[in-house]
Amino acid sequence: MRALVPPDALRRLGSIAVLLVAVCVAAPARAAPLALASDSDFAAFADRLRAFADATRVRWVVAARTSADADAAVAALARRLAPIDRPLLDRVDALALADVAPKLADAASPLAWMVASGGGDGAKSHACSWQVSVSDPAFPTVGETPLSIGLAPNDRLPVGAGATFRVGHSGLLQSKLYAFDETRPGAIRDLATVADADIPVSVDPAGDMIILAMARQTAPFLERVKSALAASDGARRDLGKEYALRDKLIGQDRGIGANIQLIPQSMLSAKRDVAIAQAKPPRPDPLMETCLYALTPAE
Repeated sequence: MRALVPPDALRRLGSIAVLLVAVCVAAPARAAPLALASDSDFAAFADRLRAFADATRVRWVVAARTSADADAAVAALARRLAPIDRPLLDRVDALALADVAPKLADAASPLAWMVASGGGDGAKSHACSWQVSVSDPAFPTVGETPLSIGLAPNDRLPVGAGATFRVGHSGLLQSKLYAFDETRPGAIRDLATVADADIPVSVDPAGDMIILAMARQTAPFLERVKSALAASDGARRDLGKEYALRDKLIGQDRGIGANIQLIPQSMLSAKRDVAIAQAKPPRPDPLMETCLYALTPAE
C-alpha cells in the first residue's frame, strides 16, 4: 500500500519548492570562463580580444595550472593576432589558477575570462562627471554574478541581449543634465525618466549610443528633445530625423566613435550681425561637458 503524505508536509514541500524557484530566478546566470583547449579556441579568443579593442576598461585573465603554462597560452594567443593587434596583449594578464581561481586549479586546459580595469585608460579617456557601468551575463567571469564593466568616454562595448547599464553623475548639482540614448537616428529614449535602475540595452542591430551632457545653462536643442519625450515615460520614441542626436550633435557619417562637439547658438550669427557681435562680450558656452558611449551587439 502506498503511504499517504500528510497535508501539512505537502504544504511545507510546496513552500520549499517555491523558495528554490525564487532563489534560482533571483540569481542571474553568468558566462563561465573560456576554455583554451584547441587552435579554434585561441582563434575565437583572438577575435573576442579584437572585438573589445575599443572598451578601454576591459582586461582579460589567461590562467593555467602554472604561470609558465599561462605564459605559453598568451604566446599562442599572440600568434593568432596580426602585428597591428599585438598591443591588445597589454590588456591580458597571465596568471596561475591557484592564485586567482583556486576552485578551478585542476582545469584541464588554460582558461580566460574578463575583468574590469580600475583606470589607466590612456589617451582615449578624459575626465567626465558621468559614470556608466554595464552588466552583462554574457561576459565570461569567475564571479558568482554577472560582471559589471565601467566605461570611459568614447568607449565602444559589445554586449549581449541580456545586458543592462547604469548611469550616475557626480558633477555640480546646479548644472542642467541631459541623458539620452539613441538607436537609429531619431529613435531616442530619455534616460532620466526610465524607471529601471538597471536599464536594458536596446536589442536594435544599430546598438545604443548613450549621450550624456552637463550644461551651465539651458541647451535649446536638447530641451526640445526632452519636451518631445515628455509623455514617453522612459520608453523609446521615433521622433524623426529632425531630432537625430547623432546627426545634430556629432555630424553625419563621422562614425560612432567620433568626438562630440556641440555648437551652441552663441557661436552662430548672420553676416550682418558679426560687427555687432564683436562689440559685445561673448555669451558663455551653454555646455560644460558631453560624454559619448556606444553599446553594440556582440557578434
